[in-house]
Amino acid sequence: MIYHFVVLSDEVDDFRREIDIDAEATFQDLNDLLLKTCSYKKDLMTSFFVCDEFWDKKQEITAVDMNDNPEEQSAPLMGHTHLSDIINEVEAKKKINLLFEFDIMCERYLYMQLKEVRDHEHLLQAVITLEKGKAPKQEGDIDSMFKDLDTSDMYGDDSFNDDELDLDGYQDLEDIEGSGY
Repeated sequence: MIYHFVVLSDEVDDFRREIDIDAEATFQDLNDLLLKTCSYKKDLMTSFFVCDEFWDKKQEITAVDMNDNPEEQSAPLMGHTHLSDIINEVEAKKKINLLFEFDIMCERYLYMQLKEVRDHEHLLQAVITLEKGKAPKQEGDIDSMFKDLDTSDMYGDDSFNDDELDLDGYQDLEDIEGSGY
């Protein structure tokens, strides 16, 4: 079975990729192909999320197990999870939505939708069937995310009055340090 995915970005209007990939390929294979077609570095964390029709995340497939709580179930790993493990034949008949998180620090994604399934066909290697536009930059600018943030009422602004700081009876910070805090 071959899955045909369309990949879009909400940051770059003319970015579009279309991918044919065998259902028995792993999410790691899909990850590597996306990194290659977008000219992204391979050493940064990435994840896939299976989403509902409203793009709400339902299940994560990750490159590295970051779960340090033995009581919680770990997310499936890309290298051990075949597309058909997550997208079974019944699911494949629907328009499956995936998010590919390529910038975890800034929570940036590529939007993927399964548009077509070709039964009784197989591919040895995934193929990019359409490559249009430049991909968004891999690493976002964290500073630009906060450029419009109104900080006028935060500590450190011009109207800050240190007399308003509640030190529970202490006169300065050295008093607190000496009291065993």
